[in-house]
Parts: sequence; structure tokens; C-alpha cells
Amino acid sequence: MNSYRSAYSGIVMLGIMFAPCVARAGDNSPRNPVLVDEVVATVNRDVITLSEIEQEGLLVLVERKGQAGLAREMTFEYLNQVMEFLINQRILLDEARRLGLPPITARERENLLRGFRQRFSSEEGYLRFMYNNGITEEDIGEVLARHLRVERLKDRKLRSMPEIKDAEIKRYYNKHRLELGGNPLEVVAEAIRLKLLTEQREEFLANWVWELRKRSQVKVLVDLAAAYKTSR
Repeated sequence: MNSYRSAYSGIVMLGIMFAPCVARAGDNSPRNPVLVDEVVATVNRDVITLSEIEQEGLLVLVERKGQAGLAREMTFEYLNQVMEFLINQRILLDEARRLGLPPITARERENLLRGFRQRFSSEEGYLRFMYNNGITEEDIGEVLARHLRVERLKDRKLRSMPEIKDAEIKRYYNKHRLELGGNPLEVVAEAIRLKLLTEQREEFLANWVWELRKRSQVKVLVDLAAAYKTSR
């Protein structure tokens, strides 16, 4: 169970890995679609389709790596990770609605879109990206707004995370003193605090998503690799 929970940590923190093979992200076009619009998973009353997974995957590539990210390959493994990310995101959005977290405003969406456009080297590259992949600015704005709302929900949840205590820092220092170059505790204390805080945040969020997911109705309906291969 611990290993399964740790897998969620990467998903919650958007730790999507890139790998070689299958389809190049920038090669899709409305005339030659890679994925058909087939439901591959359900989360409570919501559905996730193949085309949504591909679109999300493309936008994440641009968010993380800019226009250069589109030169990377989208593998079955990557698409499966995107699907898992979307499943967890749906669960977190349900939680945001339950808690009454305010929606993203129109002005905030405009700012998000402006930042996304700046990930491209030119306006022409941005427009070509949308045309080649059948994506509208409305689509992009919706995805970016979802991402921001989930990040705000996570920030809200992290307020309830216990602080790193001085005793924890001292215990880590005593155990790893040689690895820290033998420096005095007061010299490395803040670095240790940051390391422990980062690890605790990931574990805290992963366990939270795990508990929310156990209370949700999640079904994966399609072998994504097989569906992807059939649709080509």
C-alpha cells in the first residue's frame, strides 16, 4: 500500500515523466487524429475520454517545457500517467466543490492564457499549435483554470500539515552528519528543514489523495495502449 501511495505523490505534484516512442506530440492534426473520442475512465459522475487525455498531455508538455516540449514523444506510459493525473484531478475538483472553493475568475483565466502563450516563441507558433491539434483558447483556459483550482485546494490542505519540529531536524542531522560535511547544526538547519518539509508535503498530499480516492467511484474501462493502437 505504501508503494501505491507513493506513486500518487508524483501524480499529485505533476511529476509526469517523459519517455521515448509512439507518437510525436507536434505531429497531430485535425486531418490525421491520433485518438478517437472514447470513454476510458469514469470518476463518480464524470467521464474521461481518449481525446481529453491527449489534449491534457499536450498542454502539460507545453506548461512544463514550453514549445520545445512538443518535440518530445508521447508514450503509452506517459498517456497512462496523464490518465491517472486526470482521475486524481477529478477527485480533487469534487472536493473543491464540496468545500465551496471559489472558481477561477475570468481575469485569472486571461492571465493564465497570457502566460501559456508566452511559452511559445511566436504568436504564429501558438496559433499553429492550436490549429494542428484542434484546440481552442477556451479549451486551454479551461484546463489551466482546473490546474490552478487544484493547486489552490492543495495549498489550503497544506495549511493543516504539522510544522517541522526542531527535534526532527536534530534527529536528521545526527543521522546524516557525515553526509552534511560535518557542518555545525546551525549552519545546515534550514536546508534540513526545507528537505524534510518537501518530503512531508509530498507524503501528506499523496495520503490525502489516496483517502479521497478510496471514497470515490473510479473505473478504468479501456486498456489505453490497446485503444491507442486501434485508433491509429
